[in-house]
Amino acid sequence: MAGLKGYILKRLLLAPILLIVITMITYSSATLAVGDPAVLIFGGQLNPSFERGREQSQEDFEEREENYLRIRRELGLDKPIWIQYLIWLAHLAVGDFGTNWVTGNPIVEEMVARFPATLQLSITGLLFATATGIIVGIISAIKHNQKTDRFLVFVTLTLYSTPGYWLAFILIQIIAIDMLSLHGGFITPGWRPNANPIGRLIIPGVAMGISSAGFYARITRSSMLEVIRQDYIVTARSKGLAEKVVIYKHALKNALIPVVTVIGLSLAGLFGGAVIMETIFMWPGMGRYGYDALVARNYPVIMAVVLFSSALLIIMNIVVDVAYAFLDPRIRYG
Repeated sequence: MAGLKGYILKRLLLAPILLIVITMITYSSATLAVGDPAVLIFGGQLNPSFERGREQSQEDFEEREENYLRIRRELGLDKPIWIQYLIWLAHLAVGDFGTNWVTGNPIVEEMVARFPATLQLSITGLLFATATGIIVGIISAIKHNQKTDRFLVFVTLTLYSTPGYWLAFILIQIIAIDMLSLHGGFITPGWRPNANPIGRLIIPGVAMGISSAGFYARITRSSMLEVIRQDYIVTARSKGLAEKVVIYKHALKNALIPVVTVIGLSLAGLFGGAVIMETIFMWPGMGRYGYDALVARNYPVIMAVVLFSSALLIIMNIVVDVAYAFLDPRIRYG
């Protein structure tokens, strides 16, 4: 365990360095892509270059020019990009993610308000994908080369190949439009108190997790088929142990090691996929928040969402590595 603790400590020390590199790339890319934020904030109305040629008094033009220059100074946009990045990094060090240019509210407060909705949706999708994928994968492995196995392989491959957004629209058509009794109002923003929970949470969660369920099933099946051919499984069967004991007590634990890897990393991936699902279902979470910021080219919010997603991915990598040690005592970290 001493080796594992040292490994975790080293990963935690390297995580901030990795995050800084990610933010440097993202900040420079966003800055170059966004253009002049002062123009974006005011829709071009306060930028003198947009106002030339229009009929206006000299006083109005000078007032607009003064406001334009003032907002650039307030945002620090009159400084070089690397100075702007260092200023942003200094604010980040004290927990200040900046201000939303559109609403004028602190980004931290808006993220805190939206994160529970994304977490709820992501966990729902993950639970559906995990439960469905593992169960189907185990059954497929046990029924290897039988009709059940071939059918489940076809189904899982189909699910894995199905775009989640396409399935989302199909579910909206079937449940929200055709089956009026199950209409949950899930294509409206906010948390409607009269919304059916089937539409409000389950349907977006299923749409988000269906592709992952097919992938988990295929990974579980492949891993189980490899494990049940091992000598210790043959020995367990030769001792007269019941097949359920052999499968669920001896084989499943080792077979889950690669599954844990993809599940752990998929949690961060599901968060990224929430951008599409939350946009389709008008879900008031972090994904929709990042999408709106991207459309508005609001790069303080974009930076905050990217940083949060990157940190989540790094943390999940560490959690997966720790889970390895508990699932397989043979794994040691030096």
